[in-house]
Amino acid sequence: MVSDKSNTYYLRWTRGERIQHWVLVVSFFMLVLTGFALKYPESWWTWVFSATGSFDLRGLLHRIAATVYTLLSLYHVGYLLFSTRGRAQFQALKLRKRDFLDLRNQMLYNLGKRPAPPKYDHYAYWEKLEYWALVWGTLIMVITGMLLWFENISLRLFPLWVLDVATVIHFYEAVLATAAIVVWHFYFVLFNPAVYPANMSMFYGYITAREMQEEHAAELERMKQHLDQDETEEVLLTGRLEV
Repeated sequence: MVSDKSNTYYLRWTRGERIQHWVLVVSFFMLVLTGFALKYPESWWTWVFSATGSFDLRGLLHRIAATVYTLLSLYHVGYLLFSTRGRAQFQALKLRKRDFLDLRNQMLYNLGKRPAPPKYDHYAYWEKLEYWALVWGTLIMVITGMLLWFENISLRLFPLWVLDVATVIHFYEAVLATAAIVVWHFYFVLFNPAVYPANMSMFYGYITAREMQEEHAAELERMKQHLDQDETEEVLLTGRLEV
């Protein structure tokens, strides 16, 4: 937590977490662009690759992006397991009974059945669901992608139909993941009236006191309760100390 004369700011993402996010953004959209270009090579939007005169460029860039994405995923697992902040983040990302109650209460509020929305902690239920959907999608894409990338080895170990199934799963999971990012994630971080034109924490790492109160009121209350206590997990999650 940092303060100036006009406002108080709370750490949302450390520098390392923001770097992870932007590597994910670049590698993911490179995979989307090159992957669909491989699937639909005659589409008008593939002119970028056709203009180079090399049809192999799409495959090369797809494999480079896949390697970066996979290495990032492995690094992220290590971050969650072996860093103090990472372990705290992992605990905060676990789905709990309260998340399902928050989902119910949010729906009741949207329907006008409750006077106020639920108070969310460090992560709201939709953030947790999106994160675990990303984890699940990454596992599927990495496994099926490896089967297709190392085709000769795969055919020695499995019958041809396994690769056919992997191809179908890889494609439709790519469609699902792209739709989820464009429709779901983009709304919450770009088009939501509460953050429009963008949630600036993705760039700077901090959120304002107003945003903290509106989006993470339960966490803010817990911070105030333990304001004079040295609780490592609280400090690391709320941003009184950047690591």
